[in-house]
Amino acid sequence: MKACVLKANDYEQMKKLFLDVFSSEPWFDKWDDMQLDLYMKDLTENNNSLSIAMYDETEELIGCSLGYVFNWWEGREYYIKEFFISRNIQGQGAGSNFFELMDDILRDKDIKHILLSTEKTVPAYRFYQKNKFSVLDDSVFLVKKISE
Repeated sequence: MKACVLKANDYEQMKKLFLDVFSSEPWFDKWDDMQLDLYMKDLTENNNSLSIAMYDETEELIGCSLGYVFNWWEGREYYIKEFFISRNIQGQGAGSNFFELMDDILRDKDIKHILLSTEKTVPAYRFYQKNKFSVLDDSVFLVKKISE
C-alpha cells in the first residue's frame, strides 16, 4: 500500500468510496448527489485543503483522509474532517497502516499535530485511540443548531 496526495483523476472514485462507507452501518448517512458534490468540493478545493489517499498494490483507491492545514502557535496542524477506508478491508489493519503512511507525508509538510473529532459511540472512537489519538481533557466539541 502507498499513500500520497489524492490524484485529481480519482475525485469521482473518492466520492463513490465515501458514499459506500458512510451510507452503511454505523452512520447510515443519506447523501443526495448535489449535497455530496458540494461537500466534497468544500473539503478538497480550498487553499488549505489537504486530501491524502491510500492505494493498494493495484493502484485502487482504498482510503482517504480529507482535511485542512492550519497554522497555530505550536506549528502547522492537520484537521481531519473525514477519514474512511473501504468497507472490504476495514478491521484488517489498513486504517492503522494508512496513519503510518500519512505520518511521512505530514512530516514532509512540517505538520506537528493531527486533530479530528468523532462520536464516542462508533467503532472509529476506539480505532483512533488505538492509533495514538487522545481525548483532550480541557477541550470539548460544541454544536449549536440554528432554528428555522
